[in-house]
Amino acid sequence: MDTMWEKLKKGLKDGAVYSMEKIEEYSKIGKLTVEEIAARRKITRNFNDIGERAFDLIEAEKAGQVENDLAVKTSVENIKALRKEIVDIQEKIKEIQAASKKHSPEGDVAEGI
Repeated sequence: MDTMWEKLKKGLKDGAVYSMEKIEEYSKIGKLTVEEIAARRKITRNFNDIGERAFDLIEAEKAGQVENDLAVKTSVENIKALRKEIVDIQEKIKEIQAASKKHSPEGDVAEGI
């Protein structure tokens, strides 16, 4: 039979382990979120590049060449790759969250106290 002191020690130990697991989980998610934000910024820059290049072509009376312009094509390909990267990042975040739910204790950490 556990004494009150042993239950308290076990509760504190379990709480510390749980806290460390959560810190690790949130650190991983935070890092991935920063990567996602960076990818979204790159997408915005590519859209700006497309718009600027389209404007230049229209101004030069070459509006029909926008679709075939190398700079525009490159930006479009970059955007496609970055969108895929964002989807991959979001999937990794979901995996981390799902794994955390599998390992999280049922109920309160200090339940035995």
